Amino acid sequence: MPPVAVIFMVFAILTALSVSPSQTQDPCVTTENKIDLSASQLPLLEGVLAGRLQEKFYRLEMLKPGEMLSLVVKVTTNTSTALNMLMMWEIRTNQFTRIDSIQTIQAGGPQEYSFKWLHANFGDNRPTAICFKIGIFSEARPAKADYEIAVGIDRLVDTGNVEAPDKTDRAIQIGAIQAGQPTIVSGYLASSTQGLDHVDIFLLTVSLGKGKKLTATLTTGLENSYEIAVLDQTGYGLRSNRTVQGTATITLTSEDPAPKPLYLRISNQGGVGGGGAYTVTIDIIETTITTTTTQTPTQSISTETLQNPALPPETAISIVYGSLVAVAAAAVTATIIARRRSRTVVEEEW
Repeated sequence: MPPVAVIFMVFAILTALSVSPSQTQDPCVTTENKIDLSASQLPLLEGVLAGRLQEKFYRLEMLKPGEMLSLVVKVTTNTSTALNMLMMWEIRTNQFTRIDSIQTIQAGGPQEYSFKWLHANFGDNRPTAICFKIGIFSEARPAKADYEIAVGIDRLVDTGNVEAPDKTDRAIQIGAIQAGQPTIVSGYLASSTQGLDHVDIFLLTVSLGKGKKLTATLTTGLENSYEIAVLDQTGYGLRSNRTVQGTATITLTSEDPAPKPLYLRISNQGGVGGGGAYTVTIDIIETTITTTTTQTPTQSISTETLQNPALPPETAISIVYGSLVAVAAAAVTATIIARRRSRTVVEEEW
């Protein structure tokens, strides 16, 4: 092979190797449409998709734990067009996983589509990025889709204005619970389709002892199935309960009055228990111990009892019947004696 041909072949191989990585890079990484979600004002994203097949990617960065990203997409097409939309989450640097997607055929419009995602605190309290793709596919030409994407952020942080983590070693500290002074903890959990924030853990300090009990009442939406649990300092579960009609209560007692750390864990069964806000009211209740004294009956009560003894019904009926018979017998005897006396008087007169 001539030297010129060899040089040309080597150059072609090097060019292919240099081009190949850029061609295979994730468009969620290489896109120029990047939006900073920490900005004070978020832009309205607008665009046009035209032709048989076209896609556009948007990278939405700096979504913080406890923030819910919402996208409302309004699309208008000029003909029957297949639309595909995809939301993805950056699980690690430049690596994305699918969150939600919509594939539909739209003719005309405008029509709206919505997406939501709540970022959780997995112990590191780091922000993340979301990638959103919108595309069309149509056999009809010319096909066109005009779209607008409204970007919104809702802060759904927990007590302390931070997002509670799902790990005990990073739990949000609530402090000591005082008897008769209820402490209220609030938070938010995501449903299985709107995020991975399914567990919140808080750290309490509790002093119980004889006559004291800890009570914690969880309240959430009637449609939700949330669980409340108290764990010891090793993470072992001491008490737990699940909401019925939006509420659940647990109680805990201990004979040891020494202060002890306890973890309060709120969860929603991996998201299948629903999503939404909740509150927990925590208190220490002091119970009152009462003693009952027995009074010895006095002699007068005993005497009265002896003088008026209670008779069984059968005995009382027998006494009544006996009395009636005695009265009747006495009446008959008196009648006989009276007749005899009258006869005696008559005989004497004669």
